[in-house]
Amino acid sequence: MKEFKVDLLNRFGELIIDEPTNTYVSIDNCKDIDDVKTYVVYALCRPIYKGLDDKPASRLLKRVNDYFKVSLTKEDVGLMYRELCYTTKLEEFKGFIKRGFPINELK
Repeated sequence: MKEFKVDLLNRFGELIIDEPTNTYVSIDNCKDIDDVKTYVVYALCRPIYKGLDDKPASRLLKRVNDYFKVSLTKEDVGLMYRELCYTTKLEEFKGFIKRGFPINELK
């Protein structure tokens, strides 16, 4: 996760994704790196879409886009949030990420 520029991993199994905004996610239940990626994106959708001011939201969105080599917009993240950010849809979300974030599938 160094490539994603995660701030730190604490002793409680939480990735502190962005310390200034206190954005973090527990990775205790992750079995592999694809699970970690899914949980990180899952944890970032709401803050990027509607939880943070524009500047920190844009900074986090840039990290997602740079890491995954995609060009998601805030609106795309909002669509992902509305359609995929449910614990019952984590496997579906993982597949969506593996396929390169095909946003058109959600429209």
